[in-house]
Amino acid sequence: MVTFVMLSHETRVESRARSLASLAAAGIEGVTAASPYEPIPLAEDYTGFPSAVAKAVAELRSAGVDGPFGIALGPREHRAVIESTEHGGYPVLNHVRLILDGVLVWAPTIEGAVVVSMRGGDFEIHSGLDFAIRYVGHDRDQVHLELIETVTFRNLSPEAAIRISP
Repeated sequence: MVTFVMLSHETRVESRARSLASLAAAGIEGVTAASPYEPIPLAEDYTGFPSAVAKAVAELRSAGVDGPFGIALGPREHRAVIESTEHGGYPVLNHVRLILDGVLVWAPTIEGAVVVSMRGGDFEIHSGLDFAIRYVGHDRDQVHLELIETVTFRNLSPEAAIRISP
């Protein structure tokens, strides 16, 4: 019996990350690179994370960017936000949710975090109509295939995102 192994997880992660990172060779400027704001610094102590998020939201609002807001969290930040509590035991995660009024998403390819407006119309991801399955290799028990799809990104409002840096 031969098992087919699809490498689709890597494809999903790459597609998600394309919008946050730049791809200079293709002329694609990502969300973090295009943002006109200075990144908001984050101390090692994640109890101050809600304060950094509140500063990000305040800066976006003062630039005329409406909410609700969402946040993409790098692996370290995601874990810390979920595990940390503020003085008095209140979960950092709950406080951040109140500030944003939007979603928190794990973004394994970024360092730090990115607060973005979710008002709509600021960013576009275009998925091509082409879709392919590529043969990668095989061994006695498995055939390795890779899913390939054309995806590009347009940053229509660079002012709708701000980075929180570690």
